[in-house]
Amino acid sequence: MTSIRDELVSKWAEAARAKPSDREWRAVALSVSAAVRFLAGIREPDGRVALLIEAPLSASPNTPLRISAEGISLSDRRDAAQGLVRVAIALERDPLRDVFEVLAADLVEVVRQAATPVQAVALVVSRLEAWQAFLRSGRRGLSREEQVGLLGELTVLELLAAEIGYEAAVEGWLGPLDGIHDFSRSGIGIEVKAVAGGGSLMRISRLDQLDRRGLSTLLIARPRFQEAPEGRTLVTAARDIRNALDRSAAGVRPVFDDRLLRAGLIEVNPRAFPFFSFVLQDLYGFEVREEFPRLTGLSVPAEIVDASYSLDERLLAGFLIDVDGLSRFFKLMGGPS
Repeated sequence: MTSIRDELVSKWAEAARAKPSDREWRAVALSVSAAVRFLAGIREPDGRVALLIEAPLSASPNTPLRISAEGISLSDRRDAAQGLVRVAIALERDPLRDVFEVLAADLVEVVRQAATPVQAVALVVSRLEAWQAFLRSGRRGLSREEQVGLLGELTVLELLAAEIGYEAAVEGWLGPLDGIHDFSRSGIGIEVKAVAGGGSLMRISRLDQLDRRGLSTLLIARPRFQEAPEGRTLVTAARDIRNALDRSAAGVRPVFDDRLLRAGLIEVNPRAFPFFSFVLQDLYGFEVREEFPRLTGLSVPAEIVDASYSLDERLLAGFLIDVDGLSRFFKLMGGPS
């Protein structure tokens, strides 16, 4: 079965072979069933490739779409005579071609799930915003350390969902949105400090990371992994959560996918950016009470506006919480019963 990306590449080549015309686009429709129509387009006269999405004019947003950033542009053209709005997502910088192919295929996959043309156009905009956040980060793959960190967050997400459901758990996952804490809900914040192997140091990257202001409880969750061939990769963990969402909270799937993308998870070239496999060996945490050793904006001189430091978990036994204790706090994040 041909993948969406393969079909796009094939249809772009087909459109490129067509004779130039005085129209803005040479375009070939994709064989994708959806509430809107997808086309692989070549722009005249500069030959830029684009994904075109056609919808009824009634699906047009109130304000015309105009975005141009990170080598990708988004625009719409409204044709009253045909009763259509055409949204064009175009590649403006050739070095991003491999990423753009993945982006365009991803947009088709996400938007095809929309029940109505209005919902489809809204999904195009929100998903492209997530892609632009990813492109701004400059990432083209996650390092081993970054994979461990994100796998730790997904592990906590699964455990949190077991207590309060996936809809609430995904809503509370704020790390990819540059939230102060990785998770925050119902007055409880969680910082995830995952580690692979036997390290005892926890890196605190900002002064506000262990700041309890505005929270009733702040926790550090400490998933400890071991690299192993039989373990899970980030891709596998993400697939497991998507499957769980499809079963219990399908409407949250686009939100989860957006946050994964903002967190840097993309598989453009698996050979260039390998995914490592890890087994969860242990999970415990620490409660950040008033006497917990930490630096915050209130505890350092005003002249110090930013700092990072490391904590040795071997010296934090008085604040240790086992996995059952973490689960009790996770349950409280569901709010009043």
